[in-house]
Amino acid sequence: SAQKASKGEPQSFNSFLAKFKTALAKNDKPALASMTKLPFLFDNAELDRAGFIKRFDVLFDRKTKRCFVKAKVVKDGEEQMVFCGETIYVFGKADGEYKFLAISAND
Repeated sequence: SAQKASKGEPQSFNSFLAKFKTALAKNDKPALASMTKLPFLFDNAELDRAGFIKRFDVLFDRKTKRCFVKAKVVKDGEEQMVFCGETIYVFGKADGEYKFLAISAND
């Protein structure tokens, strides 16, 4: 059936992203840290859980949070990307589950 054919990635990524957006809207930093592949590379530093939480407001400022609500997801191979202004938020599988993987510049 059509249902079986569509099982797998899009559905599970969509549910992951919905949880991620909800946690972002609530400013739930611990939940977001648990949805992130750690250590997280940012500004040439490897952030552990505490470091990620500490830098959260830099990673996700107010403008970015507003963008995330409406942003379209772009699939690129195994990764899914959300574009907010000059920044790309990269998601994909790590250890068999979806995680927030990286931030890169939209060049």
